[in-house]
Amino acid sequence: MKIKRYTGTSSREILQRMRRELGADAVILSNREIVGGVEIVAAIDFEEVKSALGRTPAGPRAAAAAAPRAAAAPARPAASAPALPPAGGAPSVPAEMARLFAEMADLRRLLQSGGPAPALPPQQASLIESGFSPAFVQACAREFPGPDALKAYLRAHLPLAADPLAGGGAHAFIGPTGVGKTTTIAKLAARQVLRHGADAVALITLDTYRIGGVEQLKIYGRILGVPVAVARGADELARHLAAFSGRRHVFIDSIGLSPRDERLKEQLSWLHGLDAQVGNVLVMTGGMTKPFYQALSKSYEDLDMAGCVITKLDESGAPGAALEWLMERALPLWFCTDGQGVPEDIRAADAGYLARLFPAAGAEGAAAPVYPFSSPRGMPLAMQGT
Repeated sequence: MKIKRYTGTSSREILQRMRRELGADAVILSNREIVGGVEIVAAIDFEEVKSALGRTPAGPRAAAAAAPRAAAAPARPAASAPALPPAGGAPSVPAEMARLFAEMADLRRLLQSGGPAPALPPQQASLIESGFSPAFVQACAREFPGPDALKAYLRAHLPLAADPLAGGGAHAFIGPTGVGKTTTIAKLAARQVLRHGADAVALITLDTYRIGGVEQLKIYGRILGVPVAVARGADELARHLAAFSGRRHVFIDSIGLSPRDERLKEQLSWLHGLDAQVGNVLVMTGGMTKPFYQALSKSYEDLDMAGCVITKLDESGAPGAALEWLMERALPLWFCTDGQGVPEDIRAADAGYLARLFPAAGAEGAAAPVYPFSSPRGMPLAMQGT
């Protein structure tokens, strides 16, 4: 028996390779999922199997044709086949091989059909390539058939906050390193300064570990004309919050650390003790996989999150997984950022904007996503180029 092992990202891809290399008589001995895809073991010669069964069918096709009958009538095994062992024991070789032959016959019919599996509509295929799961795409198409299905589904199921900072208050921006927490705070602070004046805003940083972390926020503070305080512990953070209690907005910049870093747990404990005073906002980039977001949420599961900011949408090729994860968690999306410009490259999220990140595939002349800036280019750019 010639046995060959195949691995690939999908069963369809592997079946096509098997048919080219082994022909239509190839059968599958095993099929299992592995990290990153699927593994299939296929065979082309049945002499050893026929010997184990004690049968002499006319050929591989006859053996495969007899298998469904053997699987469908287990109460009447062939007289030459040994009896099955008692319950709890391992199945006999002939019975196990009969089951395998039944599966092989089904898969062989798939191979012999000659045609690939039906292709998804272009729009659905595009959404899957953009990070959404097939289950999400199918649910979206069922609930809202038509070209605007994604926008309608996001409007119905994704919690969106139109103006989450309208009531003021203190907010801590939390997330892993490199997601743009400091830049996001600068954008939001600049907008509130333009709206309410410098006396309405204050900044606090907990980032005393990263080289230049404190200085980066102080530069933004000097440009905006707002105070910047440094907190090195829970007591110091509480004192700064009390000192800035008369300010409409207080933005807290946290440090990004690995989930396994003990310093992250320490810093989160500072915020955990201030739940009544501080709203926590999760900051994460688009374009990662759902397992990444699930692992991220475990890092901050002890904190109540008031909302989320998705950053770097201009750099993310597949932000679908982030939106799908937010819908599963019912976590409100507050803002999206799509550039480094301060304060213009940030906007409150809305379904229309998000749907435009996923252009309809298959449309003639379809182009890459356009990331509309959240404000006119004529707006004062307090920190352009900083």
